[in-house]
Amino acid sequence: MITVLFLYTGCVSSKPEYTVDDFKCYPNAVYLFRHAEKQIIKGEKNPELTKKGFSRAAALADSLKSIQNGVIFSSEFSRTQQTVNLLSEKWETEVMIHSAHDPEGQVERALDNCRKTVIISGHSNTLPNLIKLFGVDDEITIEDSQYGDLFMIQWINGLPTLTTTQVGE
Repeated sequence: MITVLFLYTGCVSSKPEYTVDDFKCYPNAVYLFRHAEKQIIKGEKNPELTKKGFSRAAALADSLKSIQNGVIFSSEFSRTQQTVNLLSEKWETEVMIHSAHDPEGQVERALDNCRKTVIISGHSNTLPNLIKLFGVDDEITIEDSQYGDLFMIQWINGLPTLTTTQVGE
């Protein structure tokens, strides 16, 4: 018994070579996209997309169609789901619903997708906070009339980097 204990303690390093942070695995990219143009109906809290909105949703699907291993999240609202429905067909995956009122949960679920591409379809008042929660310090504002910004976060040496492109007209 003493010999076993001696051998065991003799093999233990006093300083670990790696830390937990060395094994942190991020998604390949996280895309955040505000829902496309919605109908304006007084008193309607859950409007659908307009014809122009469906056209922008098609442009989003076309711009990301070549991505493999994609995961799609949407808020519970019709307009966000309609924005990514065509993309879900191209990626052959389901749209997972996550409440817009739980941004920390959205970020946690997205980060659980190691080496996958994630898209979150959200809102002008939720995406700036989500971008911050992913660790990006850039100040982002999205006007109520602003559509088509595709935000992409990638991790380079463990640090989040944000790029923005325009989708559709």
